[in-house]
Amino acid sequence: MGPSVGPQSNSQAGQIYQDPSNKKYVYNSDIFLDVVIPVFSPGLPTDSRGEIDYQAVSDQGLWPQLRRAEANRFAVETKRAVENLGTFGSVSVVPTATASGDVYVLGTIKQSDSEVIKLSVNVVDSQGKSWGKRQFEHTVAPGFFRDKTNDNKDPYAPIFTEVADYVYQLLQSKSEKQKETIKAVTELRYAQLYAPEVFSQHLKLNKTWNGNYEYELVSLPSKNDNMVNRIKPLRVQDQLFIDRLQTQYEGFHAKSNESYRAWQKETLPELIAVNKARTERNVKVGAGIALATLAILLDRNSDSAAGEVGTIAGAIGSTILISSAMDKNAELTVHKQSLDELGESLDLELSPQLMTHKNQTVELTGTANEQYQQWKNHLQKIYALEKTPDLAL
Repeated sequence: MGPSVGPQSNSQAGQIYQDPSNKKYVYNSDIFLDVVIPVFSPGLPTDSRGEIDYQAVSDQGLWPQLRRAEANRFAVETKRAVENLGTFGSVSVVPTATASGDVYVLGTIKQSDSEVIKLSVNVVDSQGKSWGKRQFEHTVAPGFFRDKTNDNKDPYAPIFTEVADYVYQLLQSKSEKQKETIKAVTELRYAQLYAPEVFSQHLKLNKTWNGNYEYELVSLPSKNDNMVNRIKPLRVQDQLFIDRLQTQYEGFHAKSNESYRAWQKETLPELIAVNKARTERNVKVGAGIALATLAILLDRNSDSAAGEVGTIAGAIGSTILISSAMDKNAELTVHKQSLDELGESLDLELSPQLMTHKNQTVELTGTANEQYQQWKNHLQKIYALEKTPDLAL
């Protein structure tokens, strides 16, 4: 089933925009769809119960904390790339796919080991219709970090530009009528959260051949519908919270940046050396140290040939390898600890905050998703109070 409801936007039609690669994007329309990008799935293996399979995590040499940090970072990177298109309305990172939006960019990390990044991306609209699904892959050039002008650049940046370009191409295939329908369904699905008895008549939920569900627009409420006008301010407040969240996600990205860049910069040459040695079937002590650096100190954040790495490293002599790795990477232990802390949870920990609407103030606590749920519950209470004035919050 597709995610729920959505943000709002405000832009100019018919202008030419540029992405970081200087590619020009033209959008001759005054209908700007709002995009939500849920925190990516970290792609950690799961068992039959849907829980993390830590044996598989170990076998594949994955670093769970790093993957969780990347899940947040990659959502932010994708948001920036899509925003640079200039062809959508609001573009927001959200805790889950149940947030409001016209279009959802759902990402899963398939591989990320400082050299190769692989992502699976599914683009879905508020009707539950998949626009398209594609795998993306980018390999970082061996000499990327040798160029000092790249010190503040993301070696993974090209893949996010490619994802954004893909989303743009999918958007271009949509007619004005289709975009109008998506907008209408988004608004009605949000309205249903408050008054299902009123708005359910306008939507029909259909089961598709593959077992998914899609919403069909049956009718539209009157433009002057009192219920619609009552719910619009609540939707604005919903979006206001999402807007505030963007600062938190950008803050997480900034906080993790130094440690993440250190991991990328230090492991890239080691991984390249390991892959070269494996390809040539010529495992030397130098390559062994690289293996220890990668597999013992930092762990590997990739599911490719991880078992082979551990086998080769063990065969060379673990004591020497660990010692050499620690000597070489002692300065990285601080960065590793930082990433361990930042990646403890997929859901961002936020400071408590106060939100006010119509003279009603509520303190929100917990993670990003928990605070969002608390705010939505508060908006539901406000709606109920207005519907039945003698109720007390």
